Amino acid sequence: MQRGKALNRFLDFYLGIPVLNLLASFRRQRTFPQRPRRIGLLFNPALGDTLLASAAAQEIRSLFPEGKLILFATSSNVAAAKLLPAIDSIEVLPITNPLKSIRMLRQRKLDLMLDFTAWQRLTAMYSLLCGARYTVGFERKKQHRHRGYDKTVPHLADCHELENIRRLTRSLGSQKELAPRLVVPGGPLPQAVLQGRQIVIFHAWASGSHRWMREWPDAHWAGLARQLAVPGRVFLLTGSPADEARCDALCKELVAQGTPAEVLIGRDGLGEIARVLTYAEMLVSVNTGIMHLGAILGVPTVSINGPTAAHRWGPVGPRVANVCASDGSGEFLDLGFEFLGRSKDTMRRIPVADVMKAIHSLCGIAYNRGVESARQLEWATASSRAIEADESRKRSMPLNVSLKRMEPL
Repeated sequence: MQRGKALNRFLDFYLGIPVLNLLASFRRQRTFPQRPRRIGLLFNPALGDTLLASAAAQEIRSLFPEGKLILFATSSNVAAAKLLPAIDSIEVLPITNPLKSIRMLRQRKLDLMLDFTAWQRLTAMYSLLCGARYTVGFERKKQHRHRGYDKTVPHLADCHELENIRRLTRSLGSQKELAPRLVVPGGPLPQAVLQGRQIVIFHAWASGSHRWMREWPDAHWAGLARQLAVPGRVFLLTGSPADEARCDALCKELVAQGTPAEVLIGRDGLGEIARVLTYAEMLVSVNTGIMHLGAILGVPTVSINGPTAAHRWGPVGPRVANVCASDGSGEFLDLGFEFLGRSKDTMRRIPVADVMKAIHSLCGIAYNRGVESARQLEWATASSRAIEADESRKRSMPLNVSLKRMEPL
């Protein structure tokens, strides 16, 4: 699978650039349409990117309240697309079939196409050939993809991706800078929620290229669970159907050490996991789509970043913390594929102690140190209040832990 994705990127770059720029040579300069009625949206196909782009969907809706917003999703991000507000319809684009994709786009007779993808030449080509009266997209340095748009917006590496998204909406006249927001569907809940148990969610699995380099060792997850285990608390291990076997293995490891644990597989997309997150004490996750889901929903979220640059892709929400390797070996992923020549074990260099420090500073959650539960809760509350009151203590913490404070749970 990784070889296939690498080949696709190779073809996208070396074949896509000359083809795209040749076609762009015949493009005529056009003016922005007055009161566009049919507006197409293309987001990066990763789950997290799409969830962050919920901010853009709201801002575009405010700009064009009479327009119909059509989100062109792919099979990999349609589950996230279903949680976005302000969208009128979702079309699943057969992204790897150019002829079918272009035909589908042209059939929608768009007035405006907004392309939020950052580096792909294929999506830039689709925007060029979609038949829209006007197109807007990113210009990213060294990606050679911008000539086909009527209007371009700089895509930068020194800011969070949400800021890049907002830069595009600002170019259309938006001044609101709305926060990402999601619509959580109703549905059944697992027994752990129905029983009123304290729930901590672990999401241990990454996706995409070199995902193993972005995953924390199972032994670290087990050690973290031991530290957080108190009576009445259960750990839910989330994952997609493709992660089920690994979820089961990690769950057995936690149960074998005496830590209550269950597996929650999102078989209906993200809906069930989103519902459970709203009941959770906390989410601890590698940097992936579920991390963004929890953060946007307002769940106290600790992100274990490893190779992923926190300043580019860290969680966005009211109660979030980032944990990175203290030796500087991580945080090198910008567009998501810059692995060549980089450290392969940066996630192993993030100890349980650093994650625990972020957890306590974020929400003062109770932990297991061989004392009774009431004393644990008393200590945790006092610790959290001390952090709130003592700014000098916050400044003395390691630089690899980025924190936003909250009231104790």
